[in-house]
Amino acid sequence: MPPRYKLKHTFWLTVLCLLALLPLHLQAQQADSSFPKQAVRKLAPHLQQLSRDLPAASYRIRVSNKERFYTWLQQQQLNPTVSEQGERPNTLLISGLNPTQLLLLADSPEVLYIDKSNRQAIEELELRDADFVVNNVYAAQAEFPEIAGQGMAVSVKEYAFDPDDIDLQSRIIDPQSMEGNRSPHATTMATLIAGAGNTGPNGRGVTQHALIGHSSFEELFPDKSDALLTQGISVQNHSYGVGVENYYGLEAQAYDQQSYQHPELLHVFSSGNSGDKSETSGTYANLPGIANLTGQFKTSKNTLSVGALDPDGQVGMLSSRGPAYDGRIKPELVAHGAGGTSQAAAVVSGIALLVQQSYQAQYGSLPPASLLKAALINSADEVGNPGPDFVSGFGNADALGALRTIQAKQFRLDAVATGQSRSIQLKVPTGVRRLKATLVWHDPEAEPNAERALINDLDLVLRNTFSGKIWRPWVLSTYPHPDSLHRPARRSIDRLNNVEQITLDAPAAGTYTLQVTGYNVPQGAQEFSLVYELEQGIEWLYPVAASTVQAGQPNRVAWQAGTVTGTATLQYRLQASDTWYTIAEGVDLRQGSYTWQTPDTAAVAQLRILTKGMDLQTEAFILARPTDLRIGFNCEEQVMLHWSKQPNAQEYQLFQLGATHLEPLLRTTDTLAIIDRSALQGSYLAVAPLIQGTQATYGRSITAEAETSPCYISSFQPSQLVTPDVARFSLSLSTTHQLGFLRLERLEKDGFKTVHAGTPSSSLRYQFIDESPIPGRNIYRASVTTTDGKMIYSQDETVIHTPKNFVQVYPNPVRAGETVFVAVESETVKVQVFDRLGRFVQESQETGMLKELHTKGLPPGLYIIRLTNEKGAVLSGKMLLQ
Repeated sequence: MPPRYKLKHTFWLTVLCLLALLPLHLQAQQADSSFPKQAVRKLAPHLQQLSRDLPAASYRIRVSNKERFYTWLQQQQLNPTVSEQGERPNTLLISGLNPTQLLLLADSPEVLYIDKSNRQAIEELELRDADFVVNNVYAAQAEFPEIAGQGMAVSVKEYAFDPDDIDLQSRIIDPQSMEGNRSPHATTMATLIAGAGNTGPNGRGVTQHALIGHSSFEELFPDKSDALLTQGISVQNHSYGVGVENYYGLEAQAYDQQSYQHPELLHVFSSGNSGDKSETSGTYANLPGIANLTGQFKTSKNTLSVGALDPDGQVGMLSSRGPAYDGRIKPELVAHGAGGTSQAAAVVSGIALLVQQSYQAQYGSLPPASLLKAALINSADEVGNPGPDFVSGFGNADALGALRTIQAKQFRLDAVATGQSRSIQLKVPTGVRRLKATLVWHDPEAEPNAERALINDLDLVLRNTFSGKIWRPWVLSTYPHPDSLHRPARRSIDRLNNVEQITLDAPAAGTYTLQVTGYNVPQGAQEFSLVYELEQGIEWLYPVAASTVQAGQPNRVAWQAGTVTGTATLQYRLQASDTWYTIAEGVDLRQGSYTWQTPDTAAVAQLRILTKGMDLQTEAFILARPTDLRIGFNCEEQVMLHWSKQPNAQEYQLFQLGATHLEPLLRTTDTLAIIDRSALQGSYLAVAPLIQGTQATYGRSITAEAETSPCYISSFQPSQLVTPDVARFSLSLSTTHQLGFLRLERLEKDGFKTVHAGTPSSSLRYQFIDESPIPGRNIYRASVTTTDGKMIYSQDETVIHTPKNFVQVYPNPVRAGETVFVAVESETVKVQVFDRLGRFVQESQETGMLKELHTKGLPPGLYIIRLTNEKGAVLSGKMLLQ
């Protein structure tokens, strides 16, 4: 353990007293020459602004040599608490320093950098209205149904998610570790990434078969590499922030270092929900709505930061923006996130898993995360200005495009040293809308507070092989003024980013060369990933074949416009008809989507885009409402299920929850099924209609656990607990299927006797009356008899009959100190208690059909209770306390 020491040196005390009168950013200029400016420069930007009045706190420090640092502490006689930081041998946590002592620490020759310690991480909003159409997730799932996360593993770093959530059932890595705070936010993130859809269609994630692990965000440094790698985790989602921080500190450095050392691991961060705020330090200080990522770790080079799109396809006002502190492009991507950037990051994490699985299926190993980033960035659809910007990065993530890039092998993995070049030739056919190429490399970590984070600098150019004309990457102005930062991208040489992208609209047919050159690689060779695509004709993206579009609701339909421009007519037809119905005219094809208010029917349908010389039709899809499953009876041996008939549905498929996912149970033409419990593996069930032979999506799952649903009897309740005349009851049934008789029974000396009987009708609600209840306490139950003679009973219910001048005291006898109830016809009475000798004991005014009498403090014995009603009539009873 490192030593602890006290500051006693008179000289230093004098200096520190003087320093305490100054803010830290002035101390370096006005203090003793022992504190040069470079000491303050070792502090993270926010620490340079600390007030001298702040109490002692904890800080992370990077030292050149631990042993020499401990020796220096001993010489200065400081007494902080120091602890080491796991995988980072020269990074220490030092506690108990006030701001003045912090500056003294910064002057140590062994201290390289001082940063904040762990801050309180905050979840970045909750899920609202997920829409996988926006990021072409449904299109990707339809085109590549075999790629659904099998064999992949993802980690969700924040609070623990619910390990009992059935959408994650039996796919959780080490569920015993998830004790403590369990968060709906974390459960939502896990479900978005890898939900199986066991609760219903809304519980279905981007992947459905990936394993899911958890890590706490109480520690903001990266998790230990071994812990991630041994669990097979290749993507970690970070949907949290710590407030606006735009600098390259120890955490950003640590994430870059881990990603560089373990190149298959990708970290995905939400950009933050502070898009209306500003940074308080650095180049972009006090610029509203600019450079407001919520955590220095999000400025790392080898990770992804993701902003959020609103439902209208625009970047949300609160989605945090770039640039990074040194002008780099952040965030790199956006995704649909009506609930904030948390949701957007989770969607991208799920897409990343699909891309990794696609590569692994072809090559037998995980891709480098630089290729994963390149595929995601290159396939993204533009949002806002042409080219990248500091609001939406390189655009809106496209799951289908990223998977197609890997499947088509439109990439190159290679390496270059300084002065070396690698080239790839592309043959561009006629009619290509856009040629697009993206270069990504994982760069070695920079030093904290480096003026520029980039270490190895590569250059990408596109050359027309015939003409020799070249095109350079898109770059953005980094001058710290809103007008400059909002300028459109221009072509130039990039000296800041380890992501470079070139696009060329409507390229002439011919041969082109993509060339990667090592401009400045100080050591060895730098590995890189280069991907490209040739965007061509128009195509439908949603609905896809056999997908279910909800009837009677607004639904987003989407297409890729490709080279087609102008307006078109959008139409639909039901497959049983040749008639096309117009949804809208003058639809701008460049918008790529339209919200369609669907007809309220159930049928197989098609859409088409109709314009001059083009009739582009979707594949057949299903138009239907979800089928809600209900329990008729849930008895010991059997469960009866029923549902509403769907128009045009010839059959229905029942599902039950298996080990991890819903599995087929039985198919029927009826809208009712009786299932033997011995045939059930799990307790959750769902149903889907088959319309013209095609299965629609199932509705919400329901549980068939006996304690959560009834065996015929849903409820049995008395109308009044105390009644002066007849006793009335209401009985609710879950079904009348195979029921023969209904009875109201009252408990008598030799058992329950029938006091009211009837046969069931089509109704599920019934009324029972006992015309002659016994004065005092009566116990009743309802019973139903099935057609095969089986008897089912309700719970017992008590009714107290209080005819005129009747008094019921119960329980009687009763243990001294417990509450006694007095039933009497009158609503309000004065209750007086006398002991057996007639001495007054207590009095109270009681209201209600049942009067409560408290016996606390009364000794055991016999008592007389006198009750006087509002008319002056007096009744009495006895009470025995034991």
